[in-house]
Formats: sequence, C-alpha cells, structure tokens
Amino acid sequence: MNIEKHLKELLIHQLRQKLSKLKQDVELVENPPPDLKIMSYGVVLGYIDIVTEKTVSNQRIKRWKELVFSGEKLTVLLSKEEKLKITEILWKEGIAEKVSIGTYEIVLLLP
Repeated sequence: MNIEKHLKELLIHQLRQKLSKLKQDVELVENPPPDLKIMSYGVVLGYIDIVTEKTVSNQRIKRWKELVFSGEKLTVLLSKEEKLKITEILWKEGIAEKVSIGTYEIVLLLP
C-alpha cells in the first residue's frame, strides 16, 4: 500500500507540472474518488481519478457514474496494463463514451 501512495504522489506531481503550463490548477478532492479537481481561474473543468490495480471497487465505479450523469467531465488515469480491464468495466456500466482514459507507464532502462 505504501508503494501505491508514493505512486499517486508522483503522478499528482507530474500532473501539476503538465497542467500548470496550460494555466490549470490541480486540487486534491476532500472525499475521493475522484482524487483530483482540475481548475482554471476558479472554474472546475473536470475531475481526475488515479486508479491503481488494487483500488478498483464497486463503490468507486458507482461514484464515477454519479459524476458522469451529473454532467461533470471525468478522466480516469490508470496503468497501461489495466486499460483493457477498466474499459470493459466502463462499457458494462454504460459510461465508456463519457469518461476519458489516460494511462501511465513506468519504464526503467538500465545500461
């Protein structure tokens, strides 16, 4: 679990760097999921939920459905290996076309 916490912190740091170039702020959400709120000049643009292998649950999927059906933009950020599995879940729940999917991959190259 400690590794997942550090992975989320790393991803949040990287997202803040990338989105700051677009004049967008990233704020932590008080009651996750989702984990992050994307803001620009005080306006909420959408939400990002960082998903690791062990964090997919029925409660999380239910929360995604609530956000999407309330008109909010949701991006799910997950590992490249989990993309197919999560996409199938999103199709089964009927929200695949309303949720954006982002992936991350950690690659270590040694000489």
